[in-house]
Amino acid sequence: EDDRVLSFTMRLRVFQKLGVPTDYVENGQEAVAMAAGREYSVIVLDNQMPVMCGADAARALRAGGFAGTIIGVTGDPSGCVERGHFEASGLTMCVDKDSAGLAKLVEAISAFGLASDCAAPFEGIPCTPSGQLSDL
Repeated sequence: EDDRVLSFTMRLRVFQKLGVPTDYVENGQEAVAMAAGREYSVIVLDNQMPVMCGADAARALRAGGFAGTIIGVTGDPSGCVERGHFEASGLTMCVDKDSAGLAKLVEAISAFGLASDCAAPFEGIPCTPSGQLSDL
């Protein structure tokens, strides 16, 4: 339940304020299925999703040919086994579920040129033409 509230809050605070179009799914399995049928610039995955966790979803996305950016969001602390598996699952980057992590997410989205103002590249990610962001 807390993750549902956080996900909704993230959409309001991050994506809507930046003017980024989003699609939303309830679990990792839906994320993989939706990504197979659409083209996305960025996919944002929570590690703690029902049905299929974020790590399994990221691996399935990569195995299915998704070559775009996958940003992982997790509350697992650095050095934790679950976080390590998530970070090694094919993510482009992983951020924490705290205000500093959300700030990094905003910076990364801005760097992709998905937001109205394209900021300087974040961790080597160049600005790109506007596209769709999926906060799966």
